[in-house]
Amino acid sequence: MPQCAKILFVDDDQTVLDALRRGLCRRYDMATAAGPAAGLAALQENGPFAVVVSDLRMPGMDGVSFLKAAKESCPAIVPVMLTGHGDLTAAMAAVNEGHIFRFLTKPCPMPTLCLALDAALKQYRLAAAQKELVRVTLENARLKEDVERIMRHDLKSPLTTIISLPQVLRLADNLDDDQREMLSLIEDAGYLVLSMVNLSTALFKMERGQFVLAPVDVDLLPIVRKLQSVHADTARSRRLTFAVTLDGRPPVPEAFFLVRGEELLCYSMLANLVANAVEASPDGETVGVDLRREGACAVVAIANKGAVPESVRERFFEKYATAGKARGTGLGTYSARLIALSHGGDIAMATDDAGTTVTVSLPASPTTARPA
Repeated sequence: MPQCAKILFVDDDQTVLDALRRGLCRRYDMATAAGPAAGLAALQENGPFAVVVSDLRMPGMDGVSFLKAAKESCPAIVPVMLTGHGDLTAAMAAVNEGHIFRFLTKPCPMPTLCLALDAALKQYRLAAAQKELVRVTLENARLKEDVERIMRHDLKSPLTTIISLPQVLRLADNLDDDQREMLSLIEDAGYLVLSMVNLSTALFKMERGQFVLAPVDVDLLPIVRKLQSVHADTARSRRLTFAVTLDGRPPVPEAFFLVRGEELLCYSMLANLVANAVEASPDGETVGVDLRREGACAVVAIANKGAVPESVRERFFEKYATAGKARGTGLGTYSARLIALSHGGDIAMATDDAGTTVTVSLPASPTTARPA
């Protein structure tokens, strides 16, 4: 991106402007304006300018007021002021107010003026480079969002085929049970990927405060039982015990625990938290999930005997906060917190040498649970 390097000198004394032009025209791309009105017109008609140098004492508008108006008209300019010795107090006040980059006293030696102009041009280039970096960063962020949005949209079409084809094939009469089971696995995998695509869209909206919850009654007990089966192989290999309780007691098969929310989001939130608990638990210990009613809240407490590393305790729910995980991204607890908050609930973590408990509070359904 080409950088502007033009300098505008504004003074009501034409002899001063002529002297500046003779001394500086070979070194700088410069223009002059006789007085503040001509200076403001030059900014609009002959710009852009990188630096504006103004005299302080001018009829009609003093240099401070002129440079302030110039800055409002062209925010990118770097203002410099020339002043007589008797005007130092006013010049210092202007600098302290943040309107002026540098002030120089008259008469100003050319080497001193050149050093000030070079510094002002450098300041302009730094500010321009920073502005360009912000612009490119925002543009790349928008491009990334557009690409992700397109991918989420375009993935749904082939997923619909993947999901519907096994349903059609299962209608055939010449399939055995194993083949039907494989078709069911393909269908389930398609639904899982579709759910992940939909979930990423929801999380994207949550981060931007654009998500609108459509709550229904969701039974968390089947979700917890499914997660228990998901981690069954890991539990066996590491001799872990998986304890699910409803109000402190094992639930009977017909028990339920209802919250107001969206099932996919509740599943994703609990899946992340249970997976973290299983991974953090020492071998041979117990991972517990207790569901209970506390006033208008449905509370889910997920506990294990491992302690959260001190390096991430204060940042446990922050994005990319992770420690000691070979494949950890630090997004699981972050997304869990987003989901809990989007449901009008909350999430908290307590840890010490005895273990860790993550507690999720969600709005309860009027009929929250049928205990054992």
